[in-house]
Amino acid sequence: MEKVKTTYVCTDVNVGNGLTLYVDGNSKITVTNGTYDSPLPNALSLPHISTCPGATEKCMKSCYVYGLQQNVPEVYSKYCKNEQVLHKIFLSNDLLISTAKRFADWITRNCKGGFRWHVSGDIMNYKHFDWICFVAEYAPDINFWLYTRTLDIYGIKPLTMYDNLVVNISADGDNYIKAREVANKLDVRLCYFSHDGELPDDLIASDVIFPNYSLRGRDLEKPTEHEWWKGLTHQQKSKVCPADFFGQSEQHRCGPCGKCLRRPKVDVLR
Repeated sequence: MEKVKTTYVCTDVNVGNGLTLYVDGNSKITVTNGTYDSPLPNALSLPHISTCPGATEKCMKSCYVYGLQQNVPEVYSKYCKNEQVLHKIFLSNDLLISTAKRFADWITRNCKGGFRWHVSGDIMNYKHFDWICFVAEYAPDINFWLYTRTLDIYGIKPLTMYDNLVVNISADGDNYIKAREVANKLDVRLCYFSHDGELPDDLIASDVIFPNYSLRGRDLEKPTEHEWWKGLTHQQKSKVCPADFFGQSEQHRCGPCGKCLRRPKVDVLR
């Protein structure tokens, strides 16, 4: 399998009270913060699995963060420090608000192209939901986006109240029924991870498909010659994440496609 060259960056942000968070970035999620070859930090990440209360057997088995943990340990170590800092923040409502303001101010000044929550990790608890809402509120000019398997409808619903925050529900064969229910009730996008090529029959126009590594055509001269791709319908092909399937580049990264970065139209969801 072809290895895609990904550049990782990380910087520290003082959020007050002696607390520091680390903002990371990589070639795929640059949006318009830097370029594919020279990305700028625009994400807050956490350790994988241990901070993912909605993790499934399929996603844990195929999690891409294992590779990041092994190949870029200096960045992954910052994810672990972020988790420790967030748990301290969650102990106090005053800290919840004051750190959100400081963090939102930094994001407003440095991430004008957009900010992603959790390249690794997920929303851990209700305090975490609240903190993300506060940051979005204090940075109204920034477009935020996230993917979550924390399928608590009461936690997710407040996130959908912010015009500058796009929620994507992450699903696979293990949690699809529940994920579909939550996505439909909240009128948000569903992003489906295909572990071994399987796809639900009832995917809709706004959904996105993320193929597992074994399903991608990056090792072929023409990725579209991959057997999995050739077996898809035209409608299914239109849903596949181009950066994941075709290999990342300035054209194939979060930004040019933009689908996960904008809200789906309600009439498409219905």
